[in-house]
Amino acid sequence: MKQFIYKMLLSCFVFLTINSIGFCKDFRFVQVTDLHFKDNSISIETFDKIINGINSTKNVQFVAFTGDNTDKADEKDYIRFLTQAEKLNVPYYVILGNHDVFKMGGFSREDYVAVVRKYNKFQKTKKTNFVIKKEDIIFIALDGAREVIPSPGGYYRDETLAWLDKQLKKYHKKNVVILQHFPMKLRHTERDAYKNERYEEVLAKHNNVIGIFAGHFHANEEYTKDGIFYSITGRASGADAGYKVVDMIEEINPQTKKKSYDFYTQFVQVND
Repeated sequence: MKQFIYKMLLSCFVFLTINSIGFCKDFRFVQVTDLHFKDNSISIETFDKIINGINSTKNVQFVAFTGDNTDKADEKDYIRFLTQAEKLNVPYYVILGNHDVFKMGGFSREDYVAVVRKYNKFQKTKKTNFVIKKEDIIFIALDGAREVIPSPGGYYRDETLAWLDKQLKKYHKKNVVILQHFPMKLRHTERDAYKNERYEEVLAKHNNVIGIFAGHFHANEEYTKDGIFYSITGRASGADAGYKVVDMIEEINPQTKKKSYDFYTQFVQVND
C-alpha cells in the first residue's frame, strides 16, 4: 500500500513539474561543410574519421553536407564522395557550394542532380532547392551557387528566393531551418551573398524561420539576428577538420501550447 501511494505521489510530482516548465524534446542533426573531397588517401581518411565520429554519436536524425563537398566540379570525385557517404548510418542530404558545379567545366547542375539521384537513396529530388521534413520541423535546402562561372560569392537568384517565399508561406505554421552554403553575413570586401538584401526582405515577411546554417568561411561563428539563429560552421578538411552536432531543444508552453527551440551546437574536430 505504501509503495502504491509513493508511486502516485511521484506521478503527481512529475506531472506538475512538466506542466510548470513545459515539455522538452531534443532533435539532433549534424552539419558537415567544406569537405573539399579529393580522391586521395588523406581526404578519404579524413572523411572516414568524420563518418565514424557521426556514426558513434547517438540520436542523430540526419546529416547535411552544406556545400563544397568536393574540391572541384568533377563527376568521378562526386561519385566517390557519395559512395563513401553511404557508410553513414543515418540519412544524408547534399547542398551545392561554389566548388560543386561548373557547367563550362563539364559538370552542370543537371549532371550533379543525376549523380546525386543515382548514388544517394535519400535524395531523389530533381531540384537543387528542396524541402526535408523531419518530425514537425521543416528543413529547406537552398542553392546559392553560380554554375556558368563559379565564384566564391554566393548568388541567391530571384527564382530561388521566390521559391523560398512560397515554401515559407506553405509551412507558416511550422518551424523552419534553412541549410545553405553561403552565409548571409558579409565578410570584409567579399560579398558572400550577392544582393542579400533581397533574401532579407523574404525573411522579414515571415516569422517561422528559426535558424540558418551555412559554411564557406572555413571558420565557426554564431549569432542571433531578428530572432533567427545564424550558424557558420568550420570546414571538414585540413588540419582543423570537423563537423557540427546541432541539438534543437523543443519547449512547449503549457498554457499556449506554442513550441519554441533553443539551439546548442558543438564543433567536433577529428584530428584532436
